[in-house]
Amino acid sequence: MKESSIASKILSRILVVAAFIIVIAAGISYYIVMGMKKDIELQTKNHFELLIQERIKAKLDIGISNAVTISKNSDIIEALETNNRELAVEALAGISSAMKNGTSFKNVKIHIHDKDVNSFLRNWKPEKFGDELSSFRKTILEVKNTQKPLAAIEVGRAGLVLRGLSPIFSSSGEYIGSLEFIQGFNSVVKDFKAEDEFLLVLMNESLKRGDALTEQNKVGKYYISQKEVDEKFKNAATSLDFNDLLTKGYFTDSSYFYSSFPIKDFQGNVIGQYLTGDHIKHVDNSFNESANLVYFMLIMMVILTLVLVSVTVILFKKIVTGGLNKFKSSFAHFLDFISFKTNTFKKPAVYTNDEVGQMLTMLNETADIFDKKLKDDMKVIGEIVLTTDKVEQGIYKCRIHASSDNPMIVTLKNTLNKMLDENEKNMSEVVRTVTHFANDDYTDKVNISPKLQDKMLEVMESINKLGEALGSNARLNLNNGQTLENNSATMTASMNNLAAKANEQAASLEETAAAVEEITSITRNNAENATKMAELGKTVRTSVTTGEELASKTASSMDEINEKVTSINEAITVIDQIAFQTNILSLNAAVEAATAGEAGKGFAVVAQEVRNLANRSAEAAREIKDLVEDANQKANDGKKISDEMINGYKELNTHISETIHIIEDVSKASKEQMTGIEQINDAVTMLDRVTQENASEANQVKAIADEVATMANELVSDAKSKKFN
Repeated sequence: MKESSIASKILSRILVVAAFIIVIAAGISYYIVMGMKKDIELQTKNHFELLIQERIKAKLDIGISNAVTISKNSDIIEALETNNRELAVEALAGISSAMKNGTSFKNVKIHIHDKDVNSFLRNWKPEKFGDELSSFRKTILEVKNTQKPLAAIEVGRAGLVLRGLSPIFSSSGEYIGSLEFIQGFNSVVKDFKAEDEFLLVLMNESLKRGDALTEQNKVGKYYISQKEVDEKFKNAATSLDFNDLLTKGYFTDSSYFYSSFPIKDFQGNVIGQYLTGDHIKHVDNSFNESANLVYFMLIMMVILTLVLVSVTVILFKKIVTGGLNKFKSSFAHFLDFISFKTNTFKKPAVYTNDEVGQMLTMLNETADIFDKKLKDDMKVIGEIVLTTDKVEQGIYKCRIHASSDNPMIVTLKNTLNKMLDENEKNMSEVVRTVTHFANDDYTDKVNISPKLQDKMLEVMESINKLGEALGSNARLNLNNGQTLENNSATMTASMNNLAAKANEQAASLEETAAAVEEITSITRNNAENATKMAELGKTVRTSVTTGEELASKTASSMDEINEKVTSINEAITVIDQIAFQTNILSLNAAVEAATAGEAGKGFAVVAQEVRNLANRSAEAAREIKDLVEDANQKANDGKKISDEMINGYKELNTHISETIHIIEDVSKASKEQMTGIEQINDAVTMLDRVTQENASEANQVKAIADEVATMANELVSDAKSKKFN
């Protein structure tokens, strides 16, 4: 065992306590730092949430303010009352121009609806109007029902938009429609970008309407509802686990800190998510500043703990270690004395009455008592040594007579004397019984004392069991010898019969082997023919597959022809439209020429020629369109025929594959049958060889049976000479 001192143990425990305090402090610091990290992440999330709320609210306030202001425009009110869309177009054009020149709104979208919730005018697409809106524009219905302004986020064809709506009333106060001021999220996205932050406005994919949104605008199960997109942030967001993000509210990776907030419509339904992002280094910098302060406090605490431990160690060594070292040296000499390494013990001088001095005094007194008792004990031990030496020689009559004050020595003396008495008695019983066994008399037994246990009890019981076993063996040998005499005669007769039968069996097996060899040859020919049929079937299937591929290429060519024809139709449509517009322009030119009088006659002639040319172009375009449509019909007929050919090839290929599969099964079965027959042939050959060997072995066994009969006679004679119960 490694040597250690009390001082080192106490000091080690002080160090352990100090280390424990440091570890606890480090654990608390780590817990605080981790809590700070979570707090900073929550603060960052709350910062983005507040920022989103403020900026979206500002946009909605602007939308509803502009909607209310524009809805008071007298020209717009008059346009709705008189159903004069041209007046509304002029009014909105003026408003858009004024806002473009005087505000940050460069592409204002304003939509006017009539009292029946139909589109009256879209300033960005004035040609589209009159479409019914009540089936999907719930905000317009809400404004109509409440006749109050409303600002909300709503689903549009290009994603989510910010709408500010206001009712429009006639001069008499009657509700005649509504107006909405439509805004996108790009300005909010740019505000985030200006602060080196990111925003994606995401709409639930289930709310998609129309084809304006494509898969390129998709992130997870959401569509992006903004034009201004940071591609790097978007690509990072595509790998997010949105289920985990929506559960926690925020998420971090090696590049960004993400947070999400639900987007709700005016009815409180969740229609999407705001996905905000910040560079992870910004969050880490905030965390590191707070963590460094905690680490500094931890280091100062460690330094203070180490100083206290150092002072304690110095004081302990000076006060305690000196006295303990003196006692340690004296006690080591005492141990040498009682362990007989030295014959005398030099008593240490005692100068103090403290705990160490008291221990030294007790050590001196103990040494005197030990020296006196040791001499008495040595006398008894000397007799014990002499007695055990005689017992080793097999003499059990000697006993121990010396005495001592040591109760353990006295007990040892009495115990040894009693043990010698019992051992002498038991040994006499064993000698008597074993002597009878040596004279072939197994009827005697050892008398066992009830006090005996463990090994001696096992020895005496084993001697009795040995006598019983020897008697049983003698009796069993007699019975076995008699049985063996009878069985050896029976075995000799059986071996003679077995040799004769083995010879007959060998002759039959030779005939069977010849028949199996002939069947093997026939089966091998069948397997080879089936293999050739399978190879021919595969060649036919390859040809059919080639025909199917050629038919598929023909169908693909027909599809390409259809695509080209479609392109030609589109080009002809453009030509027709150009001809129509040219005709309109020539009419306008003719009107202008007529207005110009004599000076415009020449221009009128040119306009008439242009008009004639436009009419001929339109007529030619219609003829080409008819020819192209006829070609398209022919291509479709050709594609149908190709499809029928492909289906026919596929069905033929299926039947050929089934036929090949059946032939392969037949070939496989023939090969397996041939293998089985060859195995049968080998087995028959082996049986023939084994049968011949059996005949030879039967003759050898007969000779052994004769020898066994002789041994049985000798065994019976020996068993009858023993005595047993």
